[in-house]
Amino acid sequence: MIIFKRKSEKNGHVRNAAIYFQYTGRNALPAGQRMKISYEDELCKIPEEVFPWIADPSKAMRWQKNVKSGEILIQNPGVIGTTFKEIIEENGKSLEMYGTITEYEKDKIIGFNIESRIHKFNVSYIFESLGEKTKLFIKAEIEWKFPMNVISFFMHSKIAAGLIKQLRSEVRELKNLCACS
Repeated sequence: MIIFKRKSEKNGHVRNAAIYFQYTGRNALPAGQRMKISYEDELCKIPEEVFPWIADPSKAMRWQKNVKSGEILIQNPGVIGTTFKEIIEENGKSLEMYGTITEYEKDKIIGFNIESRIHKFNVSYIFESLGEKTKLFIKAEIEWKFPMNVISFFMHSKIAAGLIKQLRSEVRELKNLCACS
C-alpha cells in the first residue's frame, strides 16, 4: 500500500519521494513492519565530488546531523563487508546502530545493511551522472522490531512523513556542503 508519495519541482530540480508500507502478517502484528523509501534529487556537482560526502563517515556526519559518532570496526580492502558502528541522537535519546557495507562501486553506488534495537534496514545511494550534475537516488527498506512494529502499524503515516522530512533536510545540507545552494 502506498502511504506517502510526493513530487515537487523547485528551481528547475525535480525531487521525488515515496514511502510504501507493507503489512506482512496474518492475524496478528508481524515480527517486522516494513517501509520502503524511495527518494531522488539533483545535486549541482559531478558524482566524483558528491560520492565522498556519503562514502566517507567523517564527511557523512556533517550532513547527517543526528549521527553523533561513528567508527569503523573492520575495514575490508575491497570495501564491501566493512563493518561500522554509529550512534545517532534524536530528541535527546541515543541509538546505537551497527552496519555493513553491502554494495560499493566508486562514484556509482554505496549500500549498507544497518541494525539497531528498534529496526534493521538496507539503504542504497545510487549516483547517476547528468553531465555537470548528479542525480542521487536513495532507496531504503526498513523493518521495524518490537515495539516499533506496533507503533508503526498505527502511526505509519506520521513516521513516513517524518522520514521524508529528515531525508529532505539531510539532502539540503548535503547540497550546501557541495556548494549547491
